[in-house]
Amino acid sequence: MIKIGKIPPEILSTAVYPFLGKKRKEVLLHSSFGEDCSVIDFGEKVAVLSSDPITGADKLGAYLSVFVACNDLAACGADPVGILVTLLFPENTYEATVRDVMENIHKACLKIGIEVLGGHSEVTASVNKTVISTTAIGFALKDNFVTSSGARPGDDVIITKYAGLEGTAILATDFENILSPIWDSKKIKKAQNLIEYISVIDEGKIASSLGISAMHDITEGGVLGAAYEVAKASGTGIEIYEDRVPLLDVTKEISNIFNINPLGLISSGSMLICARNGHRVVEALKKEGINAGIIGKITNDQKYRLIKNDSITEFSPLERDELFVAFENAKKMLKK
Repeated sequence: MIKIGKIPPEILSTAVYPFLGKKRKEVLLHSSFGEDCSVIDFGEKVAVLSSDPITGADKLGAYLSVFVACNDLAACGADPVGILVTLLFPENTYEATVRDVMENIHKACLKIGIEVLGGHSEVTASVNKTVISTTAIGFALKDNFVTSSGARPGDDVIITKYAGLEGTAILATDFENILSPIWDSKKIKKAQNLIEYISVIDEGKIASSLGISAMHDITEGGVLGAAYEVAKASGTGIEIYEDRVPLLDVTKEISNIFNINPLGLISSGSMLICARNGHRVVEALKKEGINAGIIGKITNDQKYRLIKNDSITEFSPLERDELFVAFENAKKMLKK
């Protein structure tokens, strides 16, 4: 039986990837492990598409759903144009709930500058909570799109902003009742407001213009998950220097409170970038006010190493995102 979270790579390879229909010549980037987008040839430009559900957030779900899908496009160096949204509501849903979901989707779309192109909505007994699935569509120049599978041995591994932004915001919003006896309202609000830094569209545009090798937004599975996916997709190894991974104090604290590993925490808002000259990319990002730093190296031995001081351990993707672990731990805390 498969556990909650992403379907493991070994199951994807046997139960998903053999069944992808007929390959089309117009498709320049096909479905494969680590690739979140499809790229379709339209002459001088390419259409870039990606689809994502939101399952790990309650109050922020609708707003996040737009950014999560559009961030995948940004990781390809594409400019988002619009989204298609599928909304599945449980029985006994009120009109006010539908309106709230759409208002938050609308708010996110206005911030990015994209349109809701269509989709589907229904109330169904098949779900017990609202499920939102978003498909984003955008364009990039044909000779300028980026993949997750282009990393090369010797590349620097860069991260933008701070790891765990999304997970921190979700936990601070959904479990404010747990944090309020520990943190003052100002700190809780600071953690919740990290939701405003979820977009990676700007860093995607900047990095893709610099001839980088690979790019991947850091979502479910956190830094370790993204690092593994890029290396696995590229047929390379990777080294991550744990003490160089940027974490805000509120993320460190909230990780301690919920007893989770922040390197495995969902991290929309951060981009993983691989480039031959990482310092050039970091300087360009910082020039535009985007925090960035080199946190590792691509290797040629197909091993995945986490390095801290003199300690070296091999890592693989966590069985599930640490957000789900935090949810379970929060339930235990609330029962006490």
